[in-house]
Amino acid sequence: MSDTFLAQDPLSGVDWNDLTETLEAQKCVLFLGSGAYEAPKGEKIEDALSDWLDASNPEHPFIRLVNTDGFYLLRRNRFKRKVIAQIKEFYNQPFPKTEELFAQLAEIPFSMIITLTPDNLLTRTFHKSGFDYQTDFYFRNRKGPDQFEPPTKNKPLIYNLLGNIEEPESIVLTQSDFFDYLESVFKANSMHADLKEELHNAERYIFLGLPYEKWYFQLLLRILSMHSDKLKEVERLALKEFENPRLHELYTEEFKIEFFPADVLSFVQELNSRCRQAGLLKKATLPDPKLTNLPDLGFTDFQKLVAEAQTEEAINYLKAFLDRRKPRSIRLTNDLVVLQNRYNLLRQREIRGTIYPQDLNIENSQITEHLLELITKAQSL
Repeated sequence: MSDTFLAQDPLSGVDWNDLTETLEAQKCVLFLGSGAYEAPKGEKIEDALSDWLDASNPEHPFIRLVNTDGFYLLRRNRFKRKVIAQIKEFYNQPFPKTEELFAQLAEIPFSMIITLTPDNLLTRTFHKSGFDYQTDFYFRNRKGPDQFEPPTKNKPLIYNLLGNIEEPESIVLTQSDFFDYLESVFKANSMHADLKEELHNAERYIFLGLPYEKWYFQLLLRILSMHSDKLKEVERLALKEFENPRLHELYTEEFKIEFFPADVLSFVQELNSRCRQAGLLKKATLPDPKLTNLPDLGFTDFQKLVAEAQTEEAINYLKAFLDRRKPRSIRLTNDLVVLQNRYNLLRQREIRGTIYPQDLNIENSQITEHLLELITKAQSL
């Protein structure tokens, strides 16, 4: 497609050459919100999650109500873990349309992607597509790992700004959580100094599917300005997510965001196409020859690996086993990707010391149980 667009093209004003140049220079940050997601049945992610939780049920045992801003009011604080466990189950199911979108995003050489949702669907897609990545999340009053690996376009950082479902205490679920989060931000806690520097050095922010109509989103933009005192100098591009003239004026004048009346899918497809023309699309890493050469194991051998707590080795053997049985094994392979992603995140939490020993044992047991289930199913292929 040439740089000359038809007048009615909603993306005609985008400077694609400059955009691809900032991507190549690793100076472009993508912010991804729930509006970029499509639930399994095609509805909005918030509506699907509310239905999944049965949150509107006045007799719900854990949830008193869901505020208009999307925050939950729980019947007891101790019910938070139960609700988050259900949210985790919701995000662990397949999201076909969203995964297709994220597969195109994964090819684009962003060096940093900041999500405003607590799930790991994007990392799952990166993993499944064979792209390298690193993950981290904002955990109020905790700095995170001492070592910071600078994000690159070949190993981008996927950062959950409002917590991660694998760490329940990090999740911003209620208004109280959000105010605690703000306090942590104001005290300059929880975000690594080098990450702040990465935000500071960025030259362009892209906002996709963010909740502009929510009152707290303006506060989040203020938070962003605290982490980057160059906010007024950074170019910001977003898609048109609302029709309210007052909000439009607020975001364009106060936060200098330039909006384009296009949907998320159209923008991502066009950006992916532009990167392809410029030779910038990433290529998935080749299969690990060590995995390719692994022999098939029988059920007894798999059981022995699991019994000896050689979980990672058992996962690798199972992956090699399933790869040789495509396409019959595709569904089990997808389930294994989810499990491996969960296992890797658990190891990170263990290294960071952000999980209690009893919770670590529970998580390890659940992963082992799920792994044995997949091994059992794989034997019938």
